Amino acid sequence: MFASVLQGLSRLFTLGFLPLILLASSCTLFFLYPQLISSTFTRLPWLPAICLGIAALIAWQFGRSRLVWLSLVLFFILQTIEPHWPASDSLIFARSSFILVMLGWLMLDIDRGFSLRNLIYSFLILGCAGLVAVWLLPLVTAAPMVQQYVVMPSTSWLFTLWPRFYQWYTPSDVMLILISATIACIMLVIRLTNSQVILVLSWLACLVLLAVAEQTLNQVMVCTLAVIIAYAVIRDSFFMAYKDELTGIPSRRALMQKVDTLGRKYTLVMSDIDHFKKFNDTYGHDVGDEVLKLVASKLSKVSGGGQAFRFGGEEFVLLFANKTPEQVLPHIEAIRCLIADYDIALRSQPRPAKKPGGKPQIAAKNKIVNVTSSFGVAQKSTLYRDFNAVMKQADIALYAAKKAGRNCVKVSK
Repeated sequence: MFASVLQGLSRLFTLGFLPLILLASSCTLFFLYPQLISSTFTRLPWLPAICLGIAALIAWQFGRSRLVWLSLVLFFILQTIEPHWPASDSLIFARSSFILVMLGWLMLDIDRGFSLRNLIYSFLILGCAGLVAVWLLPLVTAAPMVQQYVVMPSTSWLFTLWPRFYQWYTPSDVMLILISATIACIMLVIRLTNSQVILVLSWLACLVLLAVAEQTLNQVMVCTLAVIIAYAVIRDSFFMAYKDELTGIPSRRALMQKVDTLGRKYTLVMSDIDHFKKFNDTYGHDVGDEVLKLVASKLSKVSGGGQAFRFGGEEFVLLFANKTPEQVLPHIEAIRCLIADYDIALRSQPRPAKKPGGKPQIAAKNKIVNVTSSFGVAQKSTLYRDFNAVMKQADIALYAAKKAGRNCVKVSK
């Protein structure tokens, strides 16, 4: 459990580090050069809207509906800051309530695309959020009983801890902030994705936007968030293209891109799971997928500077830059032993017989099995300069390993 918590925190740091740095840097520039930044946005007042429009178009193109709606929420914030927005307490509360309700919904929802049905659903949610923010919340939170027994008990500790909160938020605002903060934490645990991290970071930025009446600072933060939204979409698209969806390791496309960066000396290793088709037929494709993920996780831990790729099916490739076969053999042998010695506890249900009266397939529940892998090693040489030729030699060596009884390593001659 501790390892999975550390893994989650590491992933959260990886996904959120660069966006957080961008946001902090833009705010720092504003405080260091306020006159320059202010004059820039005075000359280019439409810049934040253009940035949000570009971010929304990119998100729309890649089907990231939540990030499109986030762009619209940020545009709404821009249009309702002073001096555009009348300084009425009820309107200010309705504005902040609407923004917090929308952000809470976006963190809870999933990317639904832009079909007619999904657009109708989104507009219904938008209408409900507006109804809740403009009519229901002011009505409920203004009730004396609710103030006494719900709002004040849930928020007084925060105002006691940090009295300056009174300058920025009302107790009703803080109650909504605490609810959305709870949603943000839960969803980061359940669904730790790039889009989810960007939504939570945008929620934190919106808390500042709601509290600070400085128009230029709001414009700077909105422009930065637009850049972050575009970055999130591009990053997600990159990982979809270059990461294998099942195993999480780099895909064949990433391998072919890596080839262009290789130098004059490298060693390539082809790996194949032994009797994988028979394993699939016996225990089912769901169990087979788990085995693929297990083997990929072991291969990704290869030492010696190797990098693992999923080539296709049950085939994997290990690439060692600036290494000879003699240098990589100990590392390949260690990975081979690691896979062969690992006990796999199968917990899926037995599969029914494919034909009436046929023999049912083996029940996988509470069964311990092992899988093995064979490896073929080849290096770039004066005879085999082309990458495809090296791949062919590694494949020949892999076939030799299969012929020699499997669960072994063979080097191309």
